[in-house]
Amino acid sequence: MKPPRLRLPAALLLSGACLLSYANGLTGAFAYDDKAIVRDNFRLRAPERVLELFTTQYFGGRPGTGTAYRPVLLLSYALQWWALGGSVVPYHAVNVLLHLAATLLLATLLLRVGLPPPASFAAALLFAVLPIHVEAVTSVVGRGETLSAALLLAALLLALRAAERGRGWVLRTGLALLLYALACLTKESAAVGPALLVLLLAFRGEGPPGRRLAAATRAGLPFLAGAAAVLWGVLRLRAAVLGGALGAASTGIFELENPLAPMRPGPRAANACAILLRYLGRMALPLRLSADESAWSIARLSPRDALFWAALALVLALTAASLARLRGRSPSALGFLFLGVAFLPTGNLLFPTGTVFGERLAYLPSAGFCVIAGAWFAGVRGVLSPHRAAALGGVVLLFAARTIVRNPVWTGDESLFTNLVRVSPGSAKAHYDFAYMSADVGRPRLALKHYARATEIYPGYWDAWAGKGRMERLLGDLDAAEKSYARSLEIVSTYENGFFGLGLVREDRGDRAGAVENYRRGLRHNPQSLPLAYRMALALSAERRPNALFAWRRALAIEPGSLPARLGFADWLAGEGRGGDALAQVREALRLSPRYAPALAKRRELEETNAR
Repeated sequence: MKPPRLRLPAALLLSGACLLSYANGLTGAFAYDDKAIVRDNFRLRAPERVLELFTTQYFGGRPGTGTAYRPVLLLSYALQWWALGGSVVPYHAVNVLLHLAATLLLATLLLRVGLPPPASFAAALLFAVLPIHVEAVTSVVGRGETLSAALLLAALLLALRAAERGRGWVLRTGLALLLYALACLTKESAAVGPALLVLLLAFRGEGPPGRRLAAATRAGLPFLAGAAAVLWGVLRLRAAVLGGALGAASTGIFELENPLAPMRPGPRAANACAILLRYLGRMALPLRLSADESAWSIARLSPRDALFWAALALVLALTAASLARLRGRSPSALGFLFLGVAFLPTGNLLFPTGTVFGERLAYLPSAGFCVIAGAWFAGVRGVLSPHRAAALGGVVLLFAARTIVRNPVWTGDESLFTNLVRVSPGSAKAHYDFAYMSADVGRPRLALKHYARATEIYPGYWDAWAGKGRMERLLGDLDAAEKSYARSLEIVSTYENGFFGLGLVREDRGDRAGAVENYRRGLRHNPQSLPLAYRMALALSAERRPNALFAWRRALAIEPGSLPARLGFADWLAGEGRGGDALAQVREALRLSPRYAPALAKRRELEETNAR
């Protein structure tokens, strides 16, 4: 018997729910990581740089650094840039369309595994409007979640059909593996795909849980074997680019971002269970939504806390009950197990990850919650009665309204960070981000207040100490600025911005020799730091030191494409009476950026000087 198909009216209603819920987020600006990953990412600018997307880590930087490798995600941004330029609206539009695709794929997948059509439709409708999805859909870089989810859901659909061994099963398996590979190269969390396939096959199987899981493994074996090969290849790629299968050996997990990272496995797992329940609460009652929950917005639990044991016991009990209820094909059991399995790569249960909590991370796992809720609305008979349909409609309208209200928060840095400090006042990173934004728009006193608050919440926050020093220097309090920068270096003795800031303070005091020595010390720890090399060259030039030539050459060796360094070198050469060499540097800057206004002005100046 063929499973029912998603009917056109249902598909149109689901599509409309997606589009209406996210329409008011389409015109937002690039916000937060959108700027570094898309707006200011020169790797996306031209097709001839496409190989860089596959040979560098997600945020760029030198080989052997970072923990994220997402070339397919970067390629999706690059393709849009090549076709449409840097306009932000198309990026938002594609994200909404990807969410729409994921919603339709989820509905089709649920029908394929045997959920009644009313329950499948209700689950997909809730998924379409769920407010916890706003970060994944409205944030441009949230595409990592929507694109990987759409690719993975499509792969699961094909793998389910291939497991039936009908005509074309080999082709379907191949296509499923291709989509799975693309999903893994979009976002690391997609690696959980094979486990989800086994769960789905077990759900629609027969017999007790153990027999179902064994049969599911046999039925999905071609895909599972291929997926193992795909994962091996992805890990090899990551090792080649990042310096390690999981990330560079020198890249650790910052306790600020994930306070669970330094904990032993047992206590960390209990805390992870409590956070899983927090995710469920935010899905069901999305009154408080936040873009950040780092230290110390979520308190760490210890064995002395009742919640520590209660959360662990509840999650274990729900897991055991769900496994037992697979025999009866309980949609609620499927939903909870889907949610738990999908959270394994990001939930800190098996290993520490880069963040303690992130609403974007709930995008695919939330499908499990929607299955539970959709089955509840459909009832034991799997039929949406008028009363249940009205209840579903009411919840969908409330969720859609909350989503619409939440979208504008993600339309720019100021709205995002203002909301962040309001809803997460205990997060050091929230205050840091608000301070950074305030400094960027010319509010140094407000920025200083929030940098100081960030250091009070998390005294080891070296970036916040440096930001505090930057504002104190800007406001003329050099003594306080020097203490703040020195504090940042006490915490991290190799900290680039600490050396940079101390050097600037000493320049402000007129102590250029002290500044040069500070930049030199910083470069010993950070030999590839352009800011330190550039400032040292400027300071040596101002002192008319003979080794300024070496300093300028060092700065340009670090970054040949640095336009300020080119023009600074040109100024020094002109001051040394080498007008022709200075003009050559300016012409190289214009070759790199033909419309760079300071270089155009400097060229005119030098040409007039050389002509005299």
